[in-house]
Amino acid sequence: MMSLTRKTDYALVALAFLATQSAEDDKAVSARRIADQFNLPLPLLMNILKELGHAGLVQSVRGQQGGYMLSRDPKRIFLLDVVLAMEGQLRLAPCALAEDHGDACHLMGECLVHGAVRRLHQRIEGFLREVSLADLLDSQVDVTVRQVGALVDSGVS
Repeated sequence: MMSLTRKTDYALVALAFLATQSAEDDKAVSARRIADQFNLPLPLLMNILKELGHAGLVQSVRGQQGGYMLSRDPKRIFLLDVVLAMEGQLRLAPCALAEDHGDACHLMGECLVHGAVRRLHQRIEGFLREVSLADLLDSQVDVTVRQVGALVDSGVS
């Protein structure tokens, strides 16, 4: 089973909350408020927000009314941005990346599924590149149906 870490989950929760708060008012939100709102461990959340800041997804505001705000419009924050910030390079399998020239797997010369795994990796990465934070927050957008339909049309089953 492919799974993202809790850090990515918490990052998405924090980003979504920041997006909804910035839509209501243009004020920074404290890490403590986010942690309290969703019962998240504050030290871990602070590290996540720091990593999101390094990735250019949030900005910190100092001072009495300080906290965090999104650095970009939610339509311009994509799931791939979040995954890369939290997980590093996405890798479905050791051989999935183009720069892995056989060093990652001893089966490379005889592997029957290498090409299919690489194509699947590219499609998953493409999906994450297309879905924005705004899409996640918009109950009118059916990301699953839209993307699965495109994958079925392209021959993935």
